[in-house]
This record gives sequence, C-alpha cells and structure tokens, in this order.
Amino acid sequence: MTTAAPPVLGRNAVIEPGARLGAGVTVGHNVTVHAEVAVGDGSFLEDGAVLGRHPRTSGNTTRPVPAHPGPLVLGPACVIGANAVLYTGSTLGGRVMIGDLASVREGCRIADDVVLGRGVLVMYDTVIGARTRVIDGAILTGKMEIEEDVFIGPGVLTVNDNEVYLRRFGLSPWAVRGPRVRRFALIGTGANLIAGITIGIGAIVAPGAVVTHDVPDWTIVAGVPARPAGAVADPDREAILHRFS
Repeated sequence: MTTAAPPVLGRNAVIEPGARLGAGVTVGHNVTVHAEVAVGDGSFLEDGAVLGRHPRTSGNTTRPVPAHPGPLVLGPACVIGANAVLYTGSTLGGRVMIGDLASVREGCRIADDVVLGRGVLVMYDTVIGARTRVIDGAILTGKMEIEEDVFIGPGVLTVNDNEVYLRRFGLSPWAVRGPRVRRFALIGTGANLIAGITIGIGAIVAPGAVVTHDVPDWTIVAGVPARPAGAVADPDREAILHRFS
C-alpha cells in the first residue's frame, strides 16, 4: 500500500482551518494559505505567497466588491512565485506557473499550462485559455477574455472602461468589458488595448501599438493609433494551424 506524501511546510507558514493541501505540496517560508483554498497535488508555493486573500473595500470604490466570491482552487503541479497574491474566488488549472510578485484577483479562470510572468496583474473575472503566456509586468484588466495559445508581451496594458471620465463619479451606470484576444494572437511589448475590442485569431499587434478598433484574423497592426501593416505570412499561419490540427 502506497501512502501519499504529506505537505512540506516552511518556517512561519500559516495554513488556516478549512484550507486543503494536496499530496506532495511544498509550502515555502512565510506563506499564508487562507480558508476556502484547495491546492492541488504536487504544487509548490514559494516564500511569502498569499493564497485566498479576500477582496475588501474601504467603501469608496466604483466597482461593487463581492462579499462571498467563493473558494480559490489550484489544480495539480502549480508553481506560485515568491510574494505572489492570489485572491479567493478564482480557479487555476494544472501546471499553472505564477511568477514572483504577480497578483490574480477574484473571479478569474485560468486554464492548464498558463504562465504568468513576474509582476503580472490579472484583474477580476478575467478568463485565460490554456497554454497562454503573459510576460513580465503586463496588466490584464477585469472582465477580459484571452483564448488558448496567446502570447502577451512584457508591459502590455489593457483597459475595460472607455467611459471612466464620468463613471468614476457615478455619473454613468457601472458596465465594463475588457478586450478579447482570440487564439494564437500575439501582443507585442508595451502595446495598449482599449476596452471592448477584439484581437482576431492569429493576429499580431506590434510593440508599442495603441489598438482602438477590432483587429481582423491573421492581420498585423502597428502604430498610434494602430493601423493594418500587413498580414501574417501564409506559411506561418499554415504551420500554426497544422501544429494544432
């Protein structure tokens, strides 16, 4: 009979009652795992990570903050970086890697094999598809949808509210929608995506571009504001589609 390996706890680790650690989980020094957190088998929580942080408001925020966002659930073999903060109410698939100092807010759904780099911020209710890579310092706004196999370069910025001028004062109804990035798309370093747009399948956004309109499938855009600058080469498109057929 085989006995599952118990979790390994570092110094000053705090595991609250109600938290569940799977077999073979390694918890670093000064890690906090709040109640309503489930960590999958074989996951690794680096020093100083906080799992299950509850969203709170001082009463002066524009967006309503959920009182009971639900549990935080991590799939197997996840790696959570040093001093990363994962809020309650989100779900991570298997083999997800979260970089040091990254933050994932409540209500997010992150699929298998996603990588979030150092200092990445994922805001509330954002969906990230399998195998997507988000590189250091990118900010993914709330209610954003990213499909599978997307690459988002370092320092990319996204917004979900084109009416913030009035909405911040409560002068227009609360309604936000982040950009949608379709499968195979690539967003270059330092690009900016405004609220509500769609980046098409396999499209490329050049570094530093400011995208204010939808980008068609397999189209390259560049500039401020971004304009079409070409199309993805047919051999490249065919190679990608063949790889995932």
